[in-house]
Amino acid sequence: MLMQAWLGVVLVLSMAYWAVGGLLFVLAGLVLAPFLPLETSRTIGQWLLQGAFRNFLRLLRLCGVFECEFRGFEALEGVSGGLIIAPNHPALWDAVFVIARVPGLRCIMKASLLHNPFLRGGAKLAGFIPNKPAHKMLQRSIEALRQGDRLLFFPEGTRTRKHENSINAFQGGLGIIATQSSAPVWPVFIETNSDYLSKGWPLWRLPDKKIRLRITLGEPLASPPDESAAEFMSRLREVYLTTLPRTALKGG
Repeated sequence: MLMQAWLGVVLVLSMAYWAVGGLLFVLAGLVLAPFLPLETSRTIGQWLLQGAFRNFLRLLRLCGVFECEFRGFEALEGVSGGLIIAPNHPALWDAVFVIARVPGLRCIMKASLLHNPFLRGGAKLAGFIPNKPAHKMLQRSIEALRQGDRLLFFPEGTRTRKHENSINAFQGGLGIIATQSSAPVWPVFIETNSDYLSKGWPLWRLPDKKIRLRITLGEPLASPPDESAAEFMSRLREVYLTTLPRTALKGG
């Protein structure tokens, strides 16, 4: 009972953090966007958003809500040029962890989330790309990669339906982007001991135990010139199916 009360306090603190943060990002966008070059304001936006996510995770860690182990991300140090970070998607907050760890990311996000007042300011300032309309998303993503940007793209398109499969079918957009841009795709494998914020988990429902995560960066995959988008996606999905364990992390 005491644990649930404490988690309720943490939930209120989190909501307050993002209410203030969302407002600050809107104000930052109003100040920076009209006066700075697009690339400069976008770089500042990505830096600010990463800082906000890192501080949010520090808050949750201090409150004892979760522990997270990152593996293999040092491989990205010194890597330049366009690339795609592609995690599986067990929970709603996956992007927070990945963006907090990897600098300079532009996220492909659901267009509907741009109407969320907590997310809109930071997403626009950081140059996030809405997933609809699809043809514009594909065009903007390919152009961004050719210019050397880093994209965060969830291949499943939505959170994993755990009761149906270990990982959802992959959406075709990533294959088109990867084959057309020739950018490498770096798979990210997210494992967790909890169903918190998984598909169907309401935002107001608190976790029932401490959340443990292990987030691992895999080896990059590139598409040869003669490979189709469907072939590339099939090859990429096989990597996840053979790498991700069939059972979640153990422990409470």
